[in-house]
Amino acid sequence: MQKLYFTRVPSNPVSLGLVCNFIAHYPPFDGYEFGLMVKTLRYQLEQQTHLIGSVDDDIVAYLGWIVTSREIAEAWVANDGPLNPDPGGSAVAATVMATRSSGHILPLIKEAKLLNLDKSVFWKRDFINARGAMKRAVRKRDA
Repeated sequence: MQKLYFTRVPSNPVSLGLVCNFIAHYPPFDGYEFGLMVKTLRYQLEQQTHLIGSVDDDIVAYLGWIVTSREIAEAWVANDGPLNPDPGGSAVAATVMATRSSGHILPLIKEAKLLNLDKSVFWKRDFINARGAMKRAVRKRDA
């Protein structure tokens, strides 16, 4: 396997276009409303709450998240409330992940966790078939 490199890109129209083009090829995002996805990705680029995996200058993976409070993230995972940002929050909610290869998933997650060592991590995974969403959390232990 070729070397997988990780980076974050600046928030500008070219970066947004490249990320949108990549994400648009992967379920379930390929069926999402255009405006909502662009707004989500633009926010993640602006806040630098994203990570891009590349091989030979080609985007092969994307992970984007929102910094929020633990309470908001727990309610979101339980479908008991909306996911709203809290820039000073103690949690991150991963909202967008797409990869060309399942072999990129674990390295992408590990690299993103290094950027958020002090935060609990929450996510939901939607499937393209009739299977329900999978919900997960890795809570940071309070000292």
